[in-house]
Amino acid sequence: LGVVLLMGDGGYGSGVIISTKGYVLTNNHVVEDNENLEVILSYHYNLDRYEEYAHSIEIIKQDKVKDLALIKIIKPRTALRPIKISRNIPAIGSQVHAIGHPDLEVWTFTTGYISQIRDEYEWSYKDDFEHIANVYQTQTPIAEGNSGGPLLNNYGNLIGINTFGDSENDFQNFSVTVDEIIRFLIN
Repeated sequence: LGVVLLMGDGGYGSGVIISTKGYVLTNNHVVEDNENLEVILSYHYNLDRYEEYAHSIEIIKQDKVKDLALIKIIKPRTALRPIKISRNIPAIGSQVHAIGHPDLEVWTFTTGYISQIRDEYEWSYKDDFEHIANVYQTQTPIAEGNSGGPLLNNYGNLIGINTFGDSENDFQNFSVTVDEIIRFLIN
């Protein structure tokens, strides 16, 4: 499973393993100002014993505007299984899947459809910083803890990073698109 749990003093979120060398893609708001951040790799355990599965990380790259971050797991103690990044933009109406940790209900799977693709969409969080990126609007449920996790196509390939949901409307959830991810990784 290529999805990790990220936990630190400032909160928790999700991440996607994209390389056997330990690179993990997530949202910037999951890692920014989150002291003592660790990656937890396994899901076959009781959360009371999570320390046995925790790994230190290094932040490699951040884009606050697009809300993306690349981190690296330091000395993983197990083989990593990355999720392949698709280069194809899915069509509106495509079925999509999310894996994350909503409200610390770890490794939760949800499914839905792409409702719309919104170019240069603007949003902000509690800090009022304006983010702008191409996003998918989906009806795939995204709650606190899903941030930074994968939006997957039917082949299990990464097509987006789950970023935020509208707490007043369950059918308006947003993920940064794969074209933004690829630009972030290669620049």
